[in-house]
Amino acid sequence: RLGDPHEMRAQVQRMLLDPKSQAFVEHFTDTWLRINKLGSMPPDPKAFEQYYRDRLQEFYKTETRMFFSDLIARNGSVVDLLDSDYTFLNGPLAEQYRIEGVHGEKFRRVALRPEHHRGGLLGQGSVLTLTANGIETSPVVRGIWVLENLLGTPPPAPPPDVEPLEPDTRGTTTIREQLNKHRSVATCADCHRRIDPAGFALEFYDPIGGYRTHYPARGGRGPEVDGSGELPSGESFRDERELKQLLIARKRRFVETLAEKLLTYATGRAMTFRDETEIKRIAEECASEGYGLRDLIVLVASSETFRRR
Repeated sequence: RLGDPHEMRAQVQRMLLDPKSQAFVEHFTDTWLRINKLGSMPPDPKAFEQYYRDRLQEFYKTETRMFFSDLIARNGSVVDLLDSDYTFLNGPLAEQYRIEGVHGEKFRRVALRPEHHRGGLLGQGSVLTLTANGIETSPVVRGIWVLENLLGTPPPAPPPDVEPLEPDTRGTTTIREQLNKHRSVATCADCHRRIDPAGFALEFYDPIGGYRTHYPARGGRGPEVDGSGELPSGESFRDERELKQLLIARKRRFVETLAEKLLTYATGRAMTFRDETEIKRIAEECASEGYGLRDLIVLVASSETFRRR
């Protein structure tokens, strides 16, 4: 009876609401967000002692998976993945995020305020830590992550003859200043114009996702973080909160990207131009139904691309 679209949708809904669907949540967030890579570049234990003391790596994964699982359970909007006024925290995570009133190791839903600088995937320690190298942050790495995983527009590989950036361990220059010099190379300028802006907005977060207003430097506080940027479209922003609003304005593109990620996971193959029409159809139908995450997964599972994989 799975050939009947109504029956297929009913069965997918049933399975998503079963506790066994947690395996899907874990495996898909590993595949899409690369949460399983957390810890592959462990943070410096001297500079970030709390990361190990408070078991942040384990709790970061839990936060992201609970956030995604909750959206499925209540068919919440996929736009919450871009920004939200809540997340799931326990005491150690709340302390790391400087949010008061949360104690103990039990996770619970916690309301967020703008001054917390959290909400959505870009405020979560899992994403912010896995896009750093354990010692320092890079707008390039984080910018590429946003392009690949939220907008589905990965940049091309850099030319082989371009020298990598050498970090300033003394803290006398900012990464923005170093990248400005790097972009003087003509072959680098165009790609960095696309990559760097989103990464600059996320410079407010240190290598383990802690919020900061200044860079560290030997002997004290370093230069002030400048999180402003301008997208290739000409739209500008001052910080990560304004960047999130620009991403929300592109929510249809994000739904297409998420649909593509789900189809890649479901079929075990990369999508090609032949799949674009079906991906756009899924995104359009999801938008017309209110952007629910569970609705999107059901649409993917009942699509021709998945059924004829």
